[in-house]
Amino acid sequence: MNSIVQFVRAPVMRRQKLSVSDTTLTLKFVINSMEGGGAERALANLIHYLELPLKGCDVELVLLDDRDIKQALPAWIKVKVLDGRGSFVRSTIQLIGYLSKHRPDVVVSYLARANCLNVFSAFLYGHRAVISERVQTSSHLSTSRARALFEWLTRVCYPRADKVVAVSQGVADDLSQNFKVPTDRICVIGNPIDADALRAKARETPVHILPERFILAVGRMVLNKNFPMLLEGYAKANPVEDLMILGDGPERKTLEKLVHDFGLTGRVHMPGFVGNPYPIMAQAHCLVSCSNAEGFPNTIIEAMTLGTPVIATDCPSGPAEVLCGVAVMGRDVTKNARDGLLIPTSSPDSLCKALTVMADQEIRNKYAALAQERSQSFGVDNVVRAYLDLIFAEQLTPTPQEGNSI
Repeated sequence: MNSIVQFVRAPVMRRQKLSVSDTTLTLKFVINSMEGGGAERALANLIHYLELPLKGCDVELVLLDDRDIKQALPAWIKVKVLDGRGSFVRSTIQLIGYLSKHRPDVVVSYLARANCLNVFSAFLYGHRAVISERVQTSSHLSTSRARALFEWLTRVCYPRADKVVAVSQGVADDLSQNFKVPTDRICVIGNPIDADALRAKARETPVHILPERFILAVGRMVLNKNFPMLLEGYAKANPVEDLMILGDGPERKTLEKLVHDFGLTGRVHMPGFVGNPYPIMAQAHCLVSCSNAEGFPNTIIEAMTLGTPVIATDCPSGPAEVLCGVAVMGRDVTKNARDGLLIPTSSPDSLCKALTVMADQEIRNKYAALAQERSQSFGVDNVVRAYLDLIFAEQLTPTPQEGNSI
């Protein structure tokens, strides 16, 4: 308890960055689990590209929860699985105990629970804490039952990280404006999108038998993805295409009931999590994302890379940046963005209109070409280089930063 009080009262420390060469260090990546979410896929992809740059370093992936590993991990990475069981308190005890015996130089974490524990353990053990925020934090926390607690934890922990990686500029702005994270500690780094690898995976045989024509959605079945809006908008539009939803999660039973209630039985296919969704994505007439909040919309960019046109909600933050536009309620959906159809959040009627527009083959071809051109802006090299710069930044004696203690 004394350690927690000291942590909360301690001033935010500033560490100076120096260039480093020929450095060997102990590095831990920490995340809740390696289940089927976008953050998990992004970290798995990043680790794939780091084998040669981190050769000679002691690198380990630490998972807070003992859950099925659904992401493809490279053979070179060591994996340590803890038993946090989704509990913040239990995860704290487990991670602190583990790091007390295996002292890292740097810890890079993904997702809020891992991020907060990374910063707190850095206060205890002195490693550099690099945390990565994958969603627009304010929107993400707005649906939490423990909103006040998590907002407080974020305001206490995030400003004390050595670096906060925001996956988009919108995420960065939210952290600075609403959670007191100093702007000089934030860097915007997207996810690595390897176009050649995606296209190679897309040439594989799909693991499921596909409808002749279908619309695709991909994501965990959680409230934030707003699949109910997708089903309602799809039912209103009543397109000739079937609908496929790839993913799983706690909202599955609710969605199955909605499929029945909307009279969509036999037209909506929910096969669960698919390890390689890209052969399916490449054959879809379009990809639809109805999220209430995003960080870096991985799935949208992956679809665009494969030439699949996109319909997405203008949620905070990410889709508007990727599709280059802003959604205005009541405006022609083709006028909202340059590289896809951008629609307001929580608007099944707008989705209905967008699906009707995408029924036209010429329009689909137009947005498919624009999507592929836009996707070239999201490459691997810059992302990997940016993370390596953070990992190999030397740590000097910290000095207090005025005006940021909580």
